Parts: sequence; structure tokens; C-alpha cells
Amino acid sequence: MDQPAATAPTGPLTVRPITSEQLGETVVDLGGSFLQTPAWGRTKPGWRRTPLGWFDGSGALVGAGLVLSRNIPRLKRSFAYLPEGPALPWEAVAADPSAWLDPLVGWAKQDGAFALRLGFPVISRRWAPDAVKKQIGEGGLMSFTELPPDLDNPVARRLEEWLEERSWQPIGWGNTAAVGQPRYVCVVDLKGRSADEVLKGMNQQWRRNIKKATKAGVEVRTTGLDGVATFHELYAETAERDHFFPRAKSYFEQMMRAFGAGDDRISAHIYEAHVDGDVLASALMVRVGDMFSYLYGGSTSRNREARASNALQWQAIQDALEAGCTAYDFRGFNTSLGATEPLTGLLLFKLGAGADVVEHVGERELVLSRFWHTAFEKAMAVRVAINNRRAGANTESEV
Repeated sequence: MDQPAATAPTGPLTVRPITSEQLGETVVDLGGSFLQTPAWGRTKPGWRRTPLGWFDGSGALVGAGLVLSRNIPRLKRSFAYLPEGPALPWEAVAADPSAWLDPLVGWAKQDGAFALRLGFPVISRRWAPDAVKKQIGEGGLMSFTELPPDLDNPVARRLEEWLEERSWQPIGWGNTAAVGQPRYVCVVDLKGRSADEVLKGMNQQWRRNIKKATKAGVEVRTTGLDGVATFHELYAETAERDHFFPRAKSYFEQMMRAFGAGDDRISAHIYEAHVDGDVLASALMVRVGDMFSYLYGGSTSRNREARASNALQWQAIQDALEAGCTAYDFRGFNTSLGATEPLTGLLLFKLGAGADVVEHVGERELVLSRFWHTAFEKAMAVRVAINNRRAGANTESEV
């Protein structure tokens, strides 16, 4: 099996299909997203899935991505999407974006794509949790993005400039509806830290709740596909309580099967926090390489004083540390939410665990055929309107 090159790429880059095994190995080696794994592709049966590899002049595999394509019915025209990807050496990409992205555009045109959407997983800015919490307390989320960040990445600036010059349009910025994947995520940095150090980085309320959970007899266990029924029951209860529209149980069953291929580096688990067998909180977690991600969760109104959710997350963070992960990803949030929105409380929960807010360059779209893109947009607008009427509220997650 070809492995990603350990040195800088040589010669012109080419893009061509690869095996699922090559895709998985490359995503893990380059720190790519779970949304770029073969397992994620298996959760999307309605999309055509193409693993692609980037090869340098020596024939070495230097990057990879999962292309999800959706065709216009009865036509060979498709929308091509790489969520939070591809997995590439992004500093090298930012130094010469054309060398890396033009071959992908050429492949997409040959494949009949009328539009190409990428999630650029390059960190743009980062804020420590206290600054964001302070701004929420003063009345809103949108304004925190005007605060001086703790990190402002020049690599992202170079990439953004190139994308703007080449008409790659930003997707979902400022929209109240969830579009694509989140631009802002909450991440706890685990690199080089002990469990005690991570615990000290949590706020006082979190540490107090962890102690309360221990005194209340909360225990945390992991399970797999057989935990989906209990998970979905709690998730649906949470959806009703917090006014978002839940996904079907079959969606999570499909996800657990897809990530249950046996490779610990790309895997999913359901965590359950219980007292004497009574499950009070449950969450679906995914690990890819050195990233451990919390995707969905739910809890019951029973015995809330036991603080089961805090205990569950703390156990998952400790498991991530033990597995050698360098980051714990709490996933995203919508900056258009007001300070009193129910889902703002979920953001505060994540910040209390010591998570920074990380802004990525985010999703961009390149239109390859204006005619077919316009037709597709109109069809999708109708579909979104139907879904919004059905949901009647914000959704919890973009994945």
C-alpha cells in the first residue's frame, strides 16, 4: 500500500482514485477529519463515494480525500463535496494552492461536477474560553469574533486570499440555518497535558459537578451498536426539551455499523453514564487518529443533580488522553444564536470544560457550470424549506 510521503512533494501533483484502505491510512497519518474517512462515506448511502489521492512526481501518495457526489436526477451532472477535507499538508498547500487544488478541479470537471465544495480545515483564529464566555454574558455571540484572538494564523490568510482571487465562495457564513459543516468548533487541547492538568483547565462549576457525579454513584461505560436504542431515547428527549429536530435512530445505527470495522484509529463508541443501571446521559463519540470527537448527545431530566453529563464527558476526555489523542473536539455551534437560546447553554457547557473556540477557513464552493448550479440551488432551496417547516426549530448538529 502506498504511504503518504514523509518529505516535501516533488514534481507536479496529480489526482486519481485510490482504495478505501489508502484513504483511511492517509487521513489518519495527516490528521484529517472523520468526515474524510471511508467509514463516513458508508454513512451516506445516498451519495456516490470516490476516494481520491494526491500523488507527487515520484509517485508518492501525499494526500487524500473523500469526494461525495450527488447527481441531478437522470443527468450525469453532479455536486461534488469534500466535507472538512481533503487531508493534505495544509502549510504546503497554502504556499502553492494552485499546485494542490487545480488538479482536483480538473478531476471534478472530468467527472461531470457543476460545483465543487471543500471544507478547508485550516485554523484561522483561536480564542480562549474566558473571553468568549464574557462576551456571551454581555449579550451575544456574534460580537466575540471581533475580539482580538489568541491566535491569528498567517497560513490561513494566504489561503483565504488565494481562494478569494479564484472565486471560491464562502458557504454558510452568517446564516441562521445550519449549512454544511461548522466554521467554529470548540476544542480542548490535550497535547502534552496530563489528566490533572486538563481537569485544572476546567472551570470551577465543571470540577464541582464531576465531584457531585462521583458522590452520586455515577459510572460511565462504553458500548456499540447495542447502545443506540438507549442513546436515541435520551437524544430525542433532549431534542424535545431544547427544541431541535432529532435525526432518526436508523441514522445512528448506520453510523455505528460504518465505524465498527475494527480499526481503533477510526472508530465510534457510545458512552453511557448511569446510576445503578439507570442511564442518565449518553453520547456518540468518534476517534480518528489523534482527534477524539463528541458528535451527538442526550440526557434525561431524571436525577439531574447527579451531573451525569459532566461525568460522561470527563471519562471520554480521559480515554482520549490514554489513547494518545492530542485534541478533544466538542464540535460546532451557531454564532447567530442569542445569549438566551437553549443551544447557547450547550456552548457554555463546552467552554466550561476548558475548550477553546477555533475558527477554520471553512467551506468554500467553486462553481464550474453556472446553469446547472442555479438549477441545483433552486431544487435544494425547496428541499431546505420543506425540512425547515418539518423541523420548526434549530438543528443541533451539522454532521
